[in-house]
Amino acid sequence: MDKASVIGIVVSMIAVGFGFLYGGGTLALLWSPESFVLVLGATIGAVILSFSMKEIKTIPKLFKKIFNNKSFDFIELIDLMENLAGKARREGLLSLENEIEQIDNAFIARGMRSAVDGVDQTVIGEMLEYDISAMESRHARGIKVFESAGGYSPTIGIMGTVMHMVIIMTELSHPELLGPKISNAFLATLYGVGLANLFFFPFAEKLKGKSREETLYLTIALEGIIGVQQGMNPVALREKLLVFLPEGARNAGGESVGVQKEAEAS
Repeated sequence: MDKASVIGIVVSMIAVGFGFLYGGGTLALLWSPESFVLVLGATIGAVILSFSMKEIKTIPKLFKKIFNNKSFDFIELIDLMENLAGKARREGLLSLENEIEQIDNAFIARGMRSAVDGVDQTVIGEMLEYDISAMESRHARGIKVFESAGGYSPTIGIMGTVMHMVIIMTELSHPELLGPKISNAFLATLYGVGLANLFFFPFAEKLKGKSREETLYLTIALEGIIGVQQGMNPVALREKLLVFLPEGARNAGGESVGVQKEAEAS
């Protein structure tokens, strides 16, 4: 479980609730089932209209990715490449066949297999770069789903408020009922803006960060594979790969969150 995602949602909801309650409101005033269904349902419909069913079916996987605390151990990856480079220099590339069988990352295993099989360095580089590019494209489409939802929901919220106001304008003969009904009408706008800025856009940003992290991991792997095939000195290869990491992560365990945050700050 990605603790940052859970903590972010909890803190946001507590802050919004506290601000409203401290101002004299009650939680009951924030609940309007008709407005919530209108905003969320229409937003979902707009998103479905905007994307193919194949892309829509990936949404559960995207939610799983948002809350999944999958980490990429960059130092472990660099250690692996250093060890492979050392063995290749001592015993030749063919000696890595048994090592490849132990690699559980399909991208790295495929690249190393191609290197051992004598595929040209340029071809390997182009093949792996295409894999990374294709992955980034898939990630971008998933991110776009949440960005689109974040764009639609505030406008749909305003639409919901206008719809409620149309109904209210037909009941001006009962002024004593206008206050609560107008208050309820504005909840649609609140829901639309809240869903966009507390959920949809943050979800998109979370996916962007995870995509950048995976791209960095595969890029380091690519450079390592090419270095092993070229017969680079293991120490020199390690130093080359460490350059991809921020200063503070080069001697640490390289846990994903720390690397990501330091990379963004540098």
